[in-house]
Amino acid sequence: MTLNNLLWQVVQPSQLILIVAVLAAVCWRRPIGRKLAGAAVALVLAFGLLPVGRLLIAPLENRFEIPSGAARVDGIIVLSGSEQVELSRFRSQPQISDAGDRLTTFLVLANAYPQARLVHSGAFESQIARTLLLGAGIPPSRIVFEDRARNTCESAPATRELVAPTSTERWLLVTSAAHLPRAVACFRAADWDVIPYPTDFRSGPMIFSLDVVRNLEMLDVAAHEWLGLAYYRLRGYTDDLYPAAEPAMIQP
Repeated sequence: MTLNNLLWQVVQPSQLILIVAVLAAVCWRRPIGRKLAGAAVALVLAFGLLPVGRLLIAPLENRFEIPSGAARVDGIIVLSGSEQVELSRFRSQPQISDAGDRLTTFLVLANAYPQARLVHSGAFESQIARTLLLGAGIPPSRIVFEDRARNTCESAPATRELVAPTSTERWLLVTSAAHLPRAVACFRAADWDVIPYPTDFRSGPMIFSLDVVRNLEMLDVAAHEWLGLAYYRLRGYTDDLYPAAEPAMIQP
Protein backbone atom coordinates (compact mmCIF):
# COMPACT_ATOMS: atom_id res chain seq x y z
CA MET A 1 0.00 0.00 0.00
CA THR A 2 1.39 3.38 -1.01
CA LEU A 3 1.49 6.42 1.26
CA ASN A 4 -1.16 8.13 -0.90
CA ASN A 5 -3.50 5.17 -0.51
CA LEU A 6 -2.97 5.10 3.24
CA LEU A 7 -3.61 8.84 3.52
CA TRP A 8 -6.79 8.54 1.47
CA GLN A 9 -8.14 5.81 3.75
CA VAL A 10 -7.91 8.32 6.60
CA VAL A 11 -9.32 11.41 4.91
CA GLN A 12 -12.07 9.96 2.70
CA PRO A 13 -15.52 11.39 3.54
CA SER A 14 -16.90 8.35 5.36
CA GLN A 15 -13.80 8.16 7.56
CA LEU A 16 -13.99 11.87 8.35
CA ILE A 17 -17.58 11.40 9.50
CA LEU A 18 -16.42 8.56 11.76
CA ILE A 19 -13.63 10.74 13.15
CA VAL A 20 -16.14 13.48 13.98
CA ALA A 21 -18.34 10.92 15.76
CA VAL A 22 -15.40 9.55 17.78
CA LEU A 23 -14.34 13.07 18.79
CA ALA A 24 -17.92 13.74 19.85
CA ALA A 25 -17.87 10.69 22.14
CA VAL A 26 -14.48 11.64 23.61
CA CYS A 27 -15.56 15.23 24.27
CA TRP A 28 -19.16 14.46 25.22
CA ARG A 29 -18.97 16.15 28.63
CA ARG A 30 -17.90 19.40 27.01
CA PRO A 31 -20.08 21.70 24.87
CA ILE A 32 -17.91 20.99 21.83
CA GLY A 33 -18.73 17.30 22.17
CA ARG A 34 -22.46 17.84 21.72
CA LYS A 35 -21.79 20.14 18.76
CA LEU A 36 -19.63 17.47 17.17
CA ALA A 37 -22.32 14.87 17.78
CA GLY A 38 -24.85 17.08 16.04
CA ALA A 39 -22.44 17.59 13.17
CA ALA A 40 -21.88 13.82 12.83
CA VAL A 41 -25.62 13.16 12.72
CA ALA A 42 -26.11 15.93 10.15
CA LEU A 43 -23.31 14.54 7.97
CA VAL A 44 -24.73 11.02 8.07
CA LEU A 45 -28.20 12.29 7.16
CA ALA A 46 -26.87 14.53 4.40
CA PHE A 47 -24.43 12.12 2.78
CA GLY A 48 -25.91 8.78 3.86
CA LEU A 49 -29.55 9.39 2.97
CA LEU A 50 -29.45 12.15 0.36
CA PRO A 51 -28.15 11.13 -3.10
CA VAL A 52 -25.02 13.30 -2.89
CA GLY A 53 -22.63 10.48 -3.80
CA ARG A 54 -24.85 9.32 -6.64
CA LEU A 55 -25.07 12.84 -8.06
CA LEU A 56 -21.29 13.28 -7.84
CA ILE A 57 -20.40 9.94 -9.41
CA ALA A 58 -22.91 10.01 -12.26
CA PRO A 59 -21.10 12.66 -14.37
CA LEU A 60 -17.89 10.64 -14.12
CA GLU A 61 -19.58 7.39 -15.11
CA ASN A 62 -21.54 9.00 -17.95
CA ARG A 63 -18.56 10.85 -19.43
CA PHE A 64 -17.82 8.05 -21.90
CA GLU A 65 -20.34 5.76 -23.55
CA ILE A 66 -19.73 2.05 -24.02
CA PRO A 67 -18.38 1.81 -27.59
CA SER A 68 -20.50 -0.05 -30.10
CA GLY A 69 -18.95 -3.08 -31.74
CA ALA A 70 -15.87 -2.06 -33.68
CA ALA A 71 -14.79 -3.80 -36.86
CA ARG A 72 -11.18 -3.79 -35.70
CA VAL A 73 -9.51 -3.71 -32.31
CA ASP A 74 -5.75 -4.12 -32.21
CA GLY A 75 -5.30 -4.24 -28.46
CA ILE A 76 -7.10 -4.19 -25.12
CA ILE A 77 -5.72 -2.76 -21.87
CA VAL A 78 -7.22 -3.39 -18.45
CA LEU A 79 -6.06 -1.36 -15.47
CA SER A 80 -5.52 -3.00 -12.11
CA GLY A 81 -7.55 -2.05 -9.07
CA SER A 82 -9.94 -4.94 -8.58
CA GLU A 83 -7.37 -7.41 -7.26
CA GLN A 84 -7.18 -7.70 -3.47
CA VAL A 85 -3.49 -8.18 -2.82
CA GLU A 86 -3.35 -8.76 0.95
CA LEU A 87 -6.44 -11.00 1.06
CA SER A 88 -5.14 -13.03 -1.89
CA ARG A 89 -1.85 -13.58 -0.08
CA PHE A 90 -3.59 -14.50 3.16
CA ARG A 91 -5.95 -16.99 1.50
CA SER A 92 -3.43 -18.26 -1.08
CA GLN A 93 -6.10 -17.74 -3.72
CA PRO A 94 -6.78 -14.82 -6.09
CA GLN A 95 -9.46 -12.53 -4.66
CA ILE A 96 -11.13 -9.58 -6.39
CA SER A 97 -13.23 -6.70 -5.08
CA ASP A 98 -16.56 -5.33 -6.27
CA ALA A 99 -14.57 -3.68 -9.08
CA GLY A 100 -14.08 -7.14 -10.57
CA ASP A 101 -16.11 -6.11 -13.62
CA ARG A 102 -12.83 -4.72 -14.94
CA LEU A 103 -11.51 -8.26 -15.35
CA THR A 104 -14.76 -9.90 -16.48
CA THR A 105 -15.30 -7.20 -19.13
CA PHE A 106 -11.69 -7.63 -20.22
CA LEU A 107 -12.26 -11.37 -20.66
CA VAL A 108 -15.45 -10.81 -22.68
CA LEU A 109 -13.65 -8.36 -24.97
CA ALA A 110 -10.67 -10.70 -25.30
CA ASN A 111 -13.04 -13.38 -26.62
CA ALA A 112 -14.86 -10.91 -28.87
CA TYR A 113 -11.59 -9.79 -30.49
CA PRO A 114 -9.43 -12.92 -30.61
CA GLN A 115 -6.71 -11.21 -32.67
CA ALA A 116 -6.27 -8.30 -30.26
CA ARG A 117 -3.15 -8.01 -28.12
CA LEU A 118 -3.87 -7.97 -24.39
CA VAL A 119 -2.29 -6.01 -21.54
CA HIS A 120 -2.89 -5.91 -17.81
CA SER A 121 -1.27 -2.86 -16.18
CA GLY A 122 -0.48 -2.44 -12.50
CA ALA A 123 2.54 -3.31 -10.38
CA PHE A 124 1.09 -4.54 -7.11
CA GLU A 125 -1.72 -6.63 -8.59
CA SER A 126 0.13 -8.14 -11.53
CA GLN A 127 0.69 -11.62 -10.10
CA ILE A 128 -2.93 -11.99 -8.98
CA ALA A 129 -4.19 -10.90 -12.40
CA ARG A 130 -1.77 -13.30 -14.08
CA THR A 131 -3.16 -16.24 -12.12
CA LEU A 132 -6.77 -15.26 -12.81
CA LEU A 133 -6.49 -14.39 -16.50
CA LEU A 134 -4.27 -17.29 -17.50
CA GLY A 135 -6.47 -19.57 -15.43
CA ALA A 136 -9.48 -18.29 -17.37
CA GLY A 137 -7.93 -19.56 -20.57
CA ILE A 138 -6.05 -16.62 -22.08
CA PRO A 139 -2.92 -18.00 -23.80
CA PRO A 140 0.30 -16.73 -22.19
CA SER A 141 1.61 -15.79 -25.64
CA ARG A 142 -1.28 -13.37 -26.17
CA ILE A 143 -1.09 -11.25 -23.01
CA VAL A 144 1.61 -9.19 -21.33
CA PHE A 145 1.62 -7.94 -17.75
CA GLU A 146 2.93 -4.43 -17.11
CA ASP A 147 4.24 -4.71 -13.55
CA ARG A 148 6.04 -1.41 -12.89
CA ALA A 149 3.23 1.19 -12.68
CA ARG A 150 2.23 2.20 -9.16
CA ASN A 151 -0.64 4.48 -10.21
CA THR A 152 -2.79 5.39 -13.19
CA CYS A 153 -0.48 7.97 -14.71
CA GLU A 154 2.46 5.59 -14.49
CA SER A 155 0.41 2.93 -16.29
CA ALA A 156 0.05 5.00 -19.45
CA PRO A 157 3.73 5.53 -20.40
CA ALA A 158 4.78 2.16 -18.99
CA THR A 159 2.19 0.32 -21.09
CA ARG A 160 2.99 2.34 -24.19
CA GLU A 161 6.68 1.54 -23.80
CA LEU A 162 5.87 -2.13 -23.34
CA VAL A 163 3.64 -2.63 -26.40
CA ALA A 164 4.92 0.15 -28.72
CA PRO A 165 1.58 0.85 -30.46
CA THR A 166 1.57 2.44 -33.91
CA SER A 167 -0.41 5.59 -34.68
CA THR A 168 -3.01 3.62 -36.65
CA GLU A 169 -3.71 0.94 -34.05
CA ARG A 170 -6.97 0.95 -32.09
CA TRP A 171 -6.62 0.12 -28.41
CA LEU A 172 -9.46 -0.23 -25.90
CA LEU A 173 -8.89 0.95 -22.32
CA VAL A 174 -10.98 -0.95 -19.78
CA THR A 175 -11.45 0.34 -16.25
CA SER A 176 -14.19 1.38 -13.82
CA ALA A 177 -16.52 3.98 -15.33
CA ALA A 178 -15.87 6.52 -12.55
CA HIS A 179 -12.12 6.06 -12.95
CA LEU A 180 -12.15 6.35 -16.74
CA PRO A 181 -11.91 10.19 -17.04
CA ARG A 182 -8.72 10.20 -14.96
CA ALA A 183 -7.33 7.21 -16.85
CA VAL A 184 -8.06 8.77 -20.25
CA ALA A 185 -6.40 12.02 -19.14
CA CYS A 186 -3.27 10.07 -18.22
CA PHE A 187 -3.13 8.15 -21.49
CA ARG A 188 -3.66 11.33 -23.52
CA ALA A 189 -0.83 12.96 -21.55
CA ALA A 190 1.30 10.02 -22.71
CA ASP A 191 0.25 10.87 -26.30
CA TRP A 192 -1.89 7.76 -26.68
CA ASP A 193 -5.49 8.14 -27.86
CA VAL A 194 -7.01 4.96 -26.50
CA ILE A 195 -10.71 4.15 -26.86
CA PRO A 196 -12.40 4.40 -23.42
CA TYR A 197 -14.41 1.32 -22.42
CA PRO A 198 -16.28 1.87 -19.13
CA THR A 199 -17.38 -0.92 -16.82
CA ASP A 200 -18.04 -1.43 -13.08
CA PHE A 201 -20.83 1.16 -12.91
CA ARG A 202 -22.04 2.23 -9.46
CA SER A 203 -24.89 4.65 -10.27
CA GLY A 204 -28.19 3.67 -11.84
CA PRO A 205 -31.58 5.20 -12.59
CA MET A 206 -32.68 5.23 -8.94
CA ILE A 207 -31.75 8.51 -7.27
CA PHE A 208 -33.06 8.13 -3.70
CA SER A 209 -31.95 5.21 -1.55
CA LEU A 210 -31.95 4.48 2.18
CA ASP A 211 -28.86 2.30 1.84
CA VAL A 212 -26.54 4.49 3.92
CA VAL A 213 -23.49 2.27 3.48
CA ARG A 214 -23.88 2.18 -0.30
CA ASN A 215 -24.47 5.93 -0.49
CA LEU A 216 -21.35 6.67 1.56
CA GLU A 217 -19.35 4.23 -0.54
CA MET A 218 -20.37 6.06 -3.73
CA LEU A 219 -19.47 9.36 -2.08
CA ASP A 220 -15.99 8.03 -1.27
CA VAL A 221 -15.45 6.79 -4.83
CA ALA A 222 -16.70 10.04 -6.37
CA ALA A 223 -14.61 12.21 -4.04
CA HIS A 224 -11.53 10.10 -4.77
CA GLU A 225 -11.91 10.48 -8.53
CA TRP A 226 -12.76 14.20 -8.56
CA LEU A 227 -9.86 14.95 -6.24
CA GLY A 228 -7.64 12.67 -8.31
CA LEU A 229 -8.50 14.57 -11.48
CA ALA A 230 -7.66 17.88 -9.80
CA TYR A 231 -4.47 16.55 -8.19
CA TYR A 232 -3.11 15.06 -11.42
CA ARG A 233 -3.84 18.28 -13.30
CA LEU A 234 -2.28 20.52 -10.65
CA ARG A 235 0.84 18.35 -10.52
CA GLY A 236 1.15 18.50 -14.29
CA TYR A 237 0.64 14.77 -14.78
CA THR A 238 -2.24 15.45 -17.18
CA ASP A 239 -3.13 18.17 -19.67
CA ASP A 240 -6.91 17.97 -19.32
CA LEU A 241 -8.86 18.33 -16.08
CA TYR A 242 -12.00 16.57 -17.31
CA PRO A 243 -11.45 14.88 -20.69
CA ALA A 244 -14.35 14.27 -23.05
CA ALA A 245 -14.91 11.68 -25.75
CA GLU A 246 -13.45 12.35 -29.17
CA PRO A 247 -15.83 11.34 -32.01
CA ALA A 248 -13.05 9.83 -34.06
CA MET A 249 -12.21 7.44 -31.24
CA ILE A 250 -15.57 5.70 -31.10
CA GLN A 251 -16.29 5.13 -34.77
CA PRO A 252 -16.30 1.47 -35.89
